[in-house]
Amino acid sequence: MSGPDAPSPPPPPTPWAGPFRDPDVPAELLWKWFQAEERLYPVVMVMPERYETVVALVGRVAEQLRATCPDLPALAAADGEARDLAQRLASFDPETATVIDLSLIAGAACSIVYRELAARRNQPPDGTP
Repeated sequence: MSGPDAPSPPPPPTPWAGPFRDPDVPAELLWKWFQAEERLYPVVMVMPERYETVVALVGRVAEQLRATCPDLPALAAADGEARDLAQRLASFDPETATVIDLSLIAGAACSIVYRELAARRNQPPDGTP
């Protein structure tokens, strides 16, 4: 169909379009978290001497997020503080902060906790399947 009644073409996809949709978390955050995770792990694979430290740091950040974010909106709200949290936890191993971008650490941790919270979202409060 052409002419004035023709439907307009769909807008071009945004970088966070596609599977990055969740009613409780802005798409931009999901995109950022998943991209951080995708970018982080190949980096540490080429630095085997730092791999264990980086994985442990992601785990510690995720642990702190689990303790303070009971749901997805809380996790989304904590995004702005996740890098600072990674910085504080990395202070125990200052070399990590100079070798790895701490925003990647924070984003990867958010991505992990996001998947856990999203998986639990539809479960009854008592935990039964």
